[in-house]
Amino acid sequence: MNKLSTPVTEPSSQLSEMLPALNAIDAEVDLEVLKVVPKKFCIEDESTANWLVRRVQSARQYSVRVREWADQEVRRAEREETTLMFLFGRQIEMWAKSEIEKLKGKRKSINLPAGAVGFRSVGPRLVVDDEGLVLKWAKHHLPSAVVVTERLSKSVINEHVEKVGEIPDEGVHVEPAAEKFYIR
Repeated sequence: MNKLSTPVTEPSSQLSEMLPALNAIDAEVDLEVLKVVPKKFCIEDESTANWLVRRVQSARQYSVRVREWADQEVRRAEREETTLMFLFGRQIEMWAKSEIEKLKGKRKSINLPAGAVGFRSVGPRLVVDDEGLVLKWAKHHLPSAVVVTERLSKSVINEHVEKVGEIPDEGVHVEPAAEKFYIR
């Protein structure tokens, strides 16, 4: 066994000291990871190093797949809602109005097992149809409505530091060149 390797002997207590779970899901994931780690595992040769890299790569790929799947499911759910409301929105609105009228003004909504339907008063509001046109108008008639956002361009500062060598007096520090470990 390599002297730099620390075998995982009592994984649950060691892990909880070094990496406290933030919530129940973290704790569940930690337990799942510990179940697949071989007993007394340590990185001591190419095979064990490869095992770890393979697991890390797999976790990253899974993360990408899940994110893509979640985005797809959000789009699907939003489309489902839009289609259902296109098909039946007026019908449920008319049904709710009819049911509420039967209550003779005592309520503005109907509670159903899956949720509630009803009406609420909404005051007038301004809807911007073309932001460019309104921005042009605001610059001339109401400059206080025009918001200018300041943002620091780190790439411009890096170029300046490289060319001139001048570093801001405050708010930054220079990290020295170093070797940074990675897994790809």
